[in-house]
Amino acid sequence: MSINRYFFTSIILLSTVFILSGCQTTPINNTPKVSEHKTSYGEYYLELQTLNKTELITEVENLQLQITKIPTSSPQADYNTQIKLLLLYSLPKSPIYNTFNAKSLLNRMKREETTTSIIKLSPSERGLIALLRDQLNQRLLMRNRLLEQQQTQQNEALKQQQELVDKTHLLEKIIAQLKKIEQTINKRE
Repeated sequence: MSINRYFFTSIILLSTVFILSGCQTTPINNTPKVSEHKTSYGEYYLELQTLNKTELITEVENLQLQITKIPTSSPQADYNTQIKLLLLYSLPKSPIYNTFNAKSLLNRMKREETTTSIIKLSPSERGLIALLRDQLNQRLLMRNRLLEQQQTQQNEALKQQQELVDKTHLLEKIIAQLKKIEQTINKRE
């Protein structure tokens, strides 16, 4: 009976070891799905569009960390991370979406373009950045027009409101005068 028990224990132990040897733990990957290999900025932007909010936040943090590691005095600054950050500023569903910051970064890069590695971009990448610049300009122009329209409408509404208040005061004065006239007539009778 002890041989039987020993035999079954050995089989169960060997089966468990055999089954567990085929198992493998999967690592938790906190990095976003964005490719690490060299992709065009157009492909990168398309990949950004597929990310969820958490992955976008992780990508933003990674890029901001990379930018802090770049020496600011370097004449050949790594514009790859700055352009990627620019694309994140321009992506409407991005947690850091901000047309003003995107345009500011783009303008700074444009000023430094002749002395830095941005010149080394391919014509298609430069075309994408030029398109982005035009789009950002249009967004800002449209925003400014909308703000002007809102201001004009607000001013017009305030003007109409003031006119109504003035008319109300005038009507109150007329009513008061009419009451005085009525009282004067009633006293004469």
